[in-house]
Amino acid sequence: MVKLVQWARQQYETYHWDLTTWRENRRRYAQEAQDVFAHRAGAGAVDGTGEPRLVFQLQNDSLNFVAGLTEFAAAQAEQDLFGGSPWFAAVPVGREDPGLADVIQKHLQWTFRDGRLLERYSEAITQAACLGEAFTKTWYEVETDRYEQELTVLHVDGVPMMVGGEHVTTEAQAAKVRVRGRRTWEPLYLDREVVMRHGVETTVLHAGDVAFREDAPELDLRYTNFYHLIELSVTEAMVKFHLSREDALRLAGAAGTRVTGACGGMRPMTVDAGGGGAAGREAEYGEAEEERLMNARVRLVEGFVRVDPFGDGEARRLYLVFPPHGEDWLVYADYLGNISPGGELPVKCHVWEPVPNKLYGRGFFAKYAAVQNRVDDLWNQVSYRNRMHANPVGGFHPERLERDDDEADLTLQPGEMLRLKGEWKLGDVLEFMRMPDLDNRSMELMQTGMQMAQLRCGINSASQGDLAAVPENQTATGIRQIMSRAAVLLKRPVRGLRRSFGRDFGYAVKLFYANFDRDEAFVWGEGETAELMRLTAAKVEALDIDVRMLLTQEQNQTKLEGARVAVELFGRWVGMPEVEKVNARPLFLQAMKALEFDQAEEIIRKGMPKLEDAAGLLPEAEQERLKRLLGLEAEGLPEEVEKREAGMTEAAKPGMPGEGAVPAGVEGLAEMRGVAGGGMVMPPAGAVM
Repeated sequence: MVKLVQWARQQYETYHWDLTTWRENRRRYAQEAQDVFAHRAGAGAVDGTGEPRLVFQLQNDSLNFVAGLTEFAAAQAEQDLFGGSPWFAAVPVGREDPGLADVIQKHLQWTFRDGRLLERYSEAITQAACLGEAFTKTWYEVETDRYEQELTVLHVDGVPMMVGGEHVTTEAQAAKVRVRGRRTWEPLYLDREVVMRHGVETTVLHAGDVAFREDAPELDLRYTNFYHLIELSVTEAMVKFHLSREDALRLAGAAGTRVTGACGGMRPMTVDAGGGGAAGREAEYGEAEEERLMNARVRLVEGFVRVDPFGDGEARRLYLVFPPHGEDWLVYADYLGNISPGGELPVKCHVWEPVPNKLYGRGFFAKYAAVQNRVDDLWNQVSYRNRMHANPVGGFHPERLERDDDEADLTLQPGEMLRLKGEWKLGDVLEFMRMPDLDNRSMELMQTGMQMAQLRCGINSASQGDLAAVPENQTATGIRQIMSRAAVLLKRPVRGLRRSFGRDFGYAVKLFYANFDRDEAFVWGEGETAELMRLTAAKVEALDIDVRMLLTQEQNQTKLEGARVAVELFGRWVGMPEVEKVNARPLFLQAMKALEFDQAEEIIRKGMPKLEDAAGLLPEAEQERLKRLLGLEAEGLPEEVEKREAGMTEAAKPGMPGEGAVPAGVEGLAEMRGVAGGGMVMPPAGAVM
């Protein structure tokens, strides 16, 4: 165990030292997100190009437009991921039970109804946008509280009475007591223990408390071990790690308040215990000193490692807890599979923009650091020159003034009247230095830099008309290009966060049901639609659950836009002549399917052309001929023609054509019927097939 702690501490210190620059950058980005730019003031401050910016020594104001871009992007990502309800779908894997899937979905929504998980996820999104990545840790916690409850209980001869396993606290209960003796009502103090909360807890880790191998492909124990510095009281550590009171006092000395070596660059500790190291831990503590040590807060390193602890050539996933310095003491150790489903790492990394060959990512403040410094440099220069213009540097000739005193300085105030000697004019007495007016050009450069940064991140457009490569946002073409580019650029990090938060929430669900050892009933719905649902531990035991993030808000916007386009297409389809629908239907079907409508075949029905609809396809002379034929059909003559076409001949009638004769124009009618109906044209009677 000593060798295991020594190995883990050495690896932790190595990882921690390699991330020195990374931690310093994250600390600076976090300050800039809070409008604190003290790190670039003073001598040696440089911009993104490495050149010294001396203006920051005189003035350190900042527009902090990068913070505006960050807040907008983080809010958009949060809206896309968690803007709808439900924002996830949970389906059991390998279970063909729709009822169980419905109960699990509603039970998870009911379990996480307090919104604590969404708060942590929203915090992680903001941190990822600012710093580049966010680490979240998920574990199962049972929070209990012990207290003494005061009850006024019936005593008989000094003995508290109980009825049905409960103390007698009312007169109605006292009437059921048949014990004889002196009855009195006296206070009784009972020890109570209540479960405040039990369930999955997720927290966002501080960048200064983590250590890992930065060039690992991903945050997984196959590629890198992960270490995290935790802070808790000695009493909490005693309960969490099952320590005796002697070990708890030993922990107060071994994991004291003084942090040296690799831990020196971490964030300030909020501890109140004294002493570091193991010296004096075997000394006898007084009652007051012992109480102080038990309530002190200490720091420990928890490691999630994959190592061969027994030297048998087989690597195992372990969970270790040890002091960050001093004594080589393994405070707690267990197999990771005993505290995490499948031995999975309970820490997840959510990256905003991946950095090649690095585990961490890049946020807005890292991506636009050079633009931020350059824009603020120009802003400070313009502001400084404005003050110089309002309060210019001047000089005067004292020998040309009539003054009562011999002071060399001259203070000018509004309404001041100066006495001039001889024929001197005021302009000959006072002289002022003129500063070059470069404000307009500086402001143009500053605006151009901000707009190009906005265009690059896809949040806004560059409206400079003289930028040939940028579409102007006053034209329809430019607006479409900018909106299309903005949508793509904003969706890219959201898609990545969707996958990472999906894995995180999937692990939280598995951990929750792995510790689900009870039968739970809950009410789902409101009013008349409310129903009582029940979930038993046997149904979810060792159950693999597929969890998907729905991106409800983004999908709703996409579906709404698709529905608007579909309505326009359907209006055009309805207004199209039936004859034209026969050939145009494949085009409308393809357009509707591109909008992701599954019922495109039912929405775009088949065309049903009639004989009258085909009139518009004929020349004018043929249209008149068709109208005459339709008029004859209304008088009953076409029925006779149809009989003759079918081979049913009758004797010639007076005034009518003889047998085998076909009235003029009937051939055209038969042809039109065949064309319009899309069927076979019937030949005239007597024709040879």
